[in-house]
Amino acid sequence: MKVKFNWSEPTTSDTFDEYFQPDQLDREKYAQFLTSFLAQQGFDQNRDAENQKRNYVLNLNAEWGAGKSYFLKRWALTLEEHYPVVYIDAWKQDYSDDPLMTVISSMIKQLRKQAGKDADKNVFKVSRKLVGLLKAATPALARGLTTKYLGVDPLKIMEMADDKAIGESINSDGQSIDMGLAAQKMVEYLISEHDAKSKSIDSLKHNVEQWIEAVKSNDTTKSYPAFIFIDELDRCRPNYAVEMLEAIKHIFDIPGVVFVVATDTEQLQHAVKAIYGEGFDAKQYLGRFFNSRYTFKTPSYEKILGVHCDTYKLDKEYLNKKEIITFPNSLDQNDNDKTISLRNLTLVYEAFGLSTRQVIQITDRLIATIDNLNNVQGLNIIYLAFLLCLREKDSELYDKVCIYSFAHSIKFNNEQNSLNNHLSNEFFWQNKYLTIELYPNDIIEKFTSGMNNQWEDGIYKCSLFNFITESHLVLTLSKSDVNSNITEKYSSHSRNKQPEINFSNGHFWIMPAFHKLTPDTINVDYYKDLVELATNLDHIDA
Repeated sequence: MKVKFNWSEPTTSDTFDEYFQPDQLDREKYAQFLTSFLAQQGFDQNRDAENQKRNYVLNLNAEWGAGKSYFLKRWALTLEEHYPVVYIDAWKQDYSDDPLMTVISSMIKQLRKQAGKDADKNVFKVSRKLVGLLKAATPALARGLTTKYLGVDPLKIMEMADDKAIGESINSDGQSIDMGLAAQKMVEYLISEHDAKSKSIDSLKHNVEQWIEAVKSNDTTKSYPAFIFIDELDRCRPNYAVEMLEAIKHIFDIPGVVFVVATDTEQLQHAVKAIYGEGFDAKQYLGRFFNSRYTFKTPSYEKILGVHCDTYKLDKEYLNKKEIITFPNSLDQNDNDKTISLRNLTLVYEAFGLSTRQVIQITDRLIATIDNLNNVQGLNIIYLAFLLCLREKDSELYDKVCIYSFAHSIKFNNEQNSLNNHLSNEFFWQNKYLTIELYPNDIIEKFTSGMNNQWEDGIYKCSLFNFITESHLVLTLSKSDVNSNITEKYSSHSRNKQPEINFSNGHFWIMPAFHKLTPDTINVDYYKDLVELATNLDHIDA
């Protein structure tokens, strides 16, 4: 069966009561590939009759923030027109004391809805599943205990089952009995009883198979296999996550059913070790539950930020409303109206080797800082992002940067080194170049030699590390020292002479441009205050 995917458009879902944005992380191709793969694993008419239906369990692995829940829900939404589909949010139900009952009840509830209102009457009777449970319970349950759970004598139910359908409820001695609730209570008891557990699980699995068949009978366009999606397992309490894996392994082998268990597998391994100890081989332990693992490639920081953060607050239009002038005026290749290029911002994150979670968190802090400001001249967002990242990665080094110039020599690991050298060695600055828009004639109209500045306005490349270094100099040196530095650097150069300095490199315009834009009242302490205010903002939805 060929399933058509079109995730480029937004959609709404009654199933999830959600609005889904267009797919911004290019996940549609993964859903298409995995659908084809899993459909063949779960059902193939070309196999011999006994093996046409098989079970299969896939672990979908992606780190926090990579869009697992969006992917699973939209995938389920696409497939529900073609296959029986169940979606289970394990985290929302980790209050339960019985993970197996959570999965089974969710499967039956959703499949029952897809089977239609006449499924009980036309496909199989409530009496059959309940009587099957009663038989499985004998002799584990006494007649009196069964009466306690069901509110009616079990022999009476079995007698009724011989001559008519019970339906959703029955009347006994003038009392209406909710058979669905009664069966659930019975199942809960059976699962807790060791002697009856094996038979009751077999009965439950058979029950699930019947409901899948009921869904197919209700809608003949639907085919095997059934897709069961289990989401957010890694967010559950460690003991619940492990218990759920241990429990659902009993139902993984239902023919014609494929399970997709979405996790941040590294985090789930931590949960396993929290139960069994640090020396426990959590990777091997998790591997025994799955037939295979499919790992999402981590999307670019730019795409992640577009999904998770209010990046419109970095647009020129938004900043203009707040009367914030930023440095530098960055040019985005796809949108010339953007004051800050997300690409330039993500270069800072790449230099520090941040995780997806850290990137989202620091960007949220950056945006919260901007929201808290008004009427600011020369806000250096790249430098602010640098300090936020440094504070996140190495608070001790951050404290030193906020006090000293980069030329200052500090002892690191019993060795003397300059801040400049230590920073360049500690993080990944190589081949990181900002794309910035500069106006050289507005920066310096004439060189001290008297020659006019004839360098053209336009797009310049600048090493990220050099940009940070030059910005830090402006904020740490006195204004007179900055002026002397600029005068010395540009005293004898013009475009009409062969310069010792390559003025086409944006690095050489950073100090005078930032100095000209920055008020005397703004220094490193100003940026430090911004960082300290925002750093306490943490995500707690891990």
